[in-house]
Amino acid sequence: MNLLTLAYIVGGVGVIFEWYSYLSNRDLAFRYWSTVAALFWAIQYCLLGAWTAGLTMGLTALRTLSSGFFYKKQYKNVTFMLFSALFVMLAAISWQGIISLLPAFAVLNTTLALFYLTGRNMRMILLASSLAWIGNDLYWHAWFALLAECVAVGLNLRTIRRFCSNV
Repeated sequence: MNLLTLAYIVGGVGVIFEWYSYLSNRDLAFRYWSTVAALFWAIQYCLLGAWTAGLTMGLTALRTLSSGFFYKKQYKNVTFMLFSALFVMLAAISWQGIISLLPAFAVLNTTLALFYLTGRNMRMILLASSLAWIGNDLYWHAWFALLAECVAVGLNLRTIRRFCSNV
């Protein structure tokens, strides 16, 4: 098996974990499985030699995991600001024109949702991030990523509907 094939297998496993996270209506389980997915994607990008993307996904995993552990407001605020600053810096480093605003928005919006929202409200805000990723995928003709994100939106909508039926 060559490195490219391995990278895509690892990335595909990450997609499955991300889809699984969207099926959970428990915030901690969502964060856990989304963290696992981001780690797989970090490995995938490193296997592809895309070091900035690998670093971004590694930070995404750390952000997602840590967002569930800070309950005191001052720690949560400082951690949120730290991750936001890191993601802005990474967006600047990997800038490819105005299209770079879509993933920058998606990452910052997700950071906000993970740190300050729970349940249905968090999932609804994550839909805006998904729309930004879908726009980015369309622009770059990233068809597998587009398909994966569209499925994630469907799973997220299913979970939001489950939240609404439990109210």
